[in-house]
Amino acid sequence: MKRFKLYFLKLVRKLSQNYVPRWVIFFIDLSIAFMAAQASFFLVGSINSQPKLINFELEFWILLGIQLFFFLVFKSYAGIIRYTSFNDAFRQLQTTLATVFCVLILNYIMLYYLGKKVIFDAGVIIYGFIAFSSLFFFRIIIKRAYQIVQSNSNSSKAFILGTDLTDVAIAEGIMSDPKKKFDIVGFISEAKKIKKNKIFTLPIITIDQIPLKKNRGDSIIVSSEKLTRINRNNPSLIEELLELNYKIYKLPDIQNWDDTTSLSSEVKKVNLEDLLQRTPIRLNKNKIRKTYESRVFLVTGAAGSIGSEIVNQLIPFEPELIILLDQAETPLHSVSLYLDNHHPEVTYKKVIADVTNLNRLTHVFETYQPDIVFHGAAYKHVPMMEANPIEAFSVNYMGTKNLVDLSQKFNVKRFVFVSTDKAVNPTNIMGASKRSGEIYVQAASRNQLSKTTFITTRFGNVLGSNGSVIPYFKQQIENGGPVTVTHKEITRYFMTIDEACQLVLEAGAMGKGGEIYVFDMGKPVKILNLAEQIIRLSGFVPYEEIDIKFSGLRPGEKLYEELLANEENTLPTHHEKILIAKNSYQFDRENYKLLDDMTTSINDCDVKKSYEIMKLLVPEYKQADNDSSQQKIKVI
Repeated sequence: MKRFKLYFLKLVRKLSQNYVPRWVIFFIDLSIAFMAAQASFFLVGSINSQPKLINFELEFWILLGIQLFFFLVFKSYAGIIRYTSFNDAFRQLQTTLATVFCVLILNYIMLYYLGKKVIFDAGVIIYGFIAFSSLFFFRIIIKRAYQIVQSNSNSSKAFILGTDLTDVAIAEGIMSDPKKKFDIVGFISEAKKIKKNKIFTLPIITIDQIPLKKNRGDSIIVSSEKLTRINRNNPSLIEELLELNYKIYKLPDIQNWDDTTSLSSEVKKVNLEDLLQRTPIRLNKNKIRKTYESRVFLVTGAAGSIGSEIVNQLIPFEPELIILLDQAETPLHSVSLYLDNHHPEVTYKKVIADVTNLNRLTHVFETYQPDIVFHGAAYKHVPMMEANPIEAFSVNYMGTKNLVDLSQKFNVKRFVFVSTDKAVNPTNIMGASKRSGEIYVQAASRNQLSKTTFITTRFGNVLGSNGSVIPYFKQQIENGGPVTVTHKEITRYFMTIDEACQLVLEAGAMGKGGEIYVFDMGKPVKILNLAEQIIRLSGFVPYEEIDIKFSGLRPGEKLYEELLANEENTLPTHHEKILIAKNSYQFDRENYKLLDDMTTSINDCDVKKSYEIMKLLVPEYKQADNDSSQQKIKVI
């Protein structure tokens, strides 16, 4: 018996992996209709004291034939039974009612001409009730059996955060999902007073009761829209839930649900980007379409996190060609695979090249004649550049100079330089070298003979980008900790890759030449708080299961980053998230000579001279003393 049961379960599992042929479902439905008709004729016969257990009279076949006809008309057998929903029930009801009304009409026609009916009117009603109930009950039984076979014993018990219509729809969708990963155990009301106690027989609790009901569930599911609102109005709520060791999951807005997949697959774990208390940025594609549509683009650093996302966001503008330029072979290959798989319509060229190789870059410009250049290639690791200053100068300054000069020579329409907040009052070589690049870009914009519009964009740290602190923290957590933070008070500005690149495109289109565009990065975030949140999002308790240790500031690192230098001020633009930094830099003859001297010293690989010239070129540069008493510089 046990062996038979195991064999049966294996058979059901095997069958559940495939869809049953539609003709099989049609035959089963017809069999159910056959039995419903037999039952109806038997019950009608019992009333007349002439019951027949089996009835094969002409009237019986007429009734069954009409039902068969409407099966074919409404295709009620075509649905996948394991995913039976209200729509399937409605289709069965349509089929049955159509049959009942058709038979009733036929009854009166036959009574008028032949003096008899197919079946008594009451019998038709009885048949409709039995047929619909049996057809729908069969589907419910099969769906439930499939859920039992496919059920996951490790499914999480989850609360739904909220009690409005959207939250109820989320709960209903998850509960009816045959591949559910969650067992819904209740709802959490955001209101302090509850008007009703239950939804779907599941309890409703208040936020104050969450700690008391902890044993009922270990997860909380929230819609993306509600999560955004909570982050804006009550950001401490999610932190409190994480501190109680709840796992937080989110669902996209209802209009974005994918009907072709299981709803459980739409449920995603909340990540750090979701907890950034920022208003989502939406790129106005119509405003900038004229600038970017059907152009030839050159994107340097195209294999990096910023460069690859810029490429991705250029695709809707139907580019004539995108030149992907990077010196990293494997990451560039990965970007090309992504484009081949997801955007086969995009024409692109993979170019392995170093931005310091002027001859190679010249060949690229001659071959492809780009219209617009997005320059994102750079060295960005602060401690690494402190140890290798000549490389920072070579790539971040000379690489930028090479591209600027070639853009002017080949009449590129727009040149967009991706800079960093570390270029503001720099305390490290990386920031100073990027600031030197900014100065060269601005100097080129003053060339009245140039046909190229030069724009600089400046923003802070990007969550999840290559080399950022987030992947580093996650790796430390995976290894069991500890998570290392350089200083208790260190803060940084953060934005997501998506919104950073949207603003780069927007600023690149609005620029008239020479501007440094500064992005509204929101409020600076304490790295310590960031580390604690990542640990909680990973399912651990900070300082208990995963420890946090302080390693001290690294060479060239400062406690607080700035987006605007002290001698700069800003002007608003049409985009609320983008400001123009009015630069007070003096482009006199001496500074132009410094740019030439900087080029010569880098080409000579003279580290000491390059460093001395850089200090003259960027007078606001002050080497960080990495003292914990470093004072915060006010952001203007």
